[in-house]
Amino acid sequence: MFVVTNTTLAVKRIIALHTSVLIALCFTSNLNAQSVSPPFQKEYTLYINQPIGFLSKVRLTLECKIQPKISILYNITGFYGFTPGLHGYVEWRKYIRQKEKTELAVYALIGAGQSDGAVGFYAIAGGGIGQKIYLDKQKRFSLYCMQGLKFCPNIIGQHANGENSFFYSSEFFYVTGPAAVLDLKFNFGYRF
Repeated sequence: MFVVTNTTLAVKRIIALHTSVLIALCFTSNLNAQSVSPPFQKEYTLYINQPIGFLSKVRLTLECKIQPKISILYNITGFYGFTPGLHGYVEWRKYIRQKEKTELAVYALIGAGQSDGAVGFYAIAGGGIGQKIYLDKQKRFSLYCMQGLKFCPNIIGQHANGENSFFYSSEFFYVTGPAAVLDLKFNFGYRF
């Protein structure tokens, strides 16, 4: 039990460090942003997972647009049900095509997670493409859809919680759980 407590403390420190870095990036200079007319204004968007996702998780993501086409995002996701646990990651997103109602982006992410079922820790790395669809004329409300691949190598422990069922197995964890290879997400966002 002592090792779990120290490891849990280490994960909390990593999450705190990610949060500090995100806040520093969001509230400092524009990191040599290109000059545009009118001057570039930083944008912040808060995302939450779509309603069907609440059956297995709660996902919150903060996007900080640091240049007209580049954003840094911080994500924290709490899983419950078959695959309980917590994971967080930092995502880099570059918008490659912008239209009036949609934006197309590529993304890369890196982070870590903890499964509570059998107390396992894993890393997260991934990337893919995404599309932001604006739902109103002021571009305050949006739907962001991501499609990509994710790699989640095990660091410590295991992810099966000991129950004799596929849904509680480590295979389920890697097929449709937090470490699923296919990274498919649908989030609702509000820009402020």
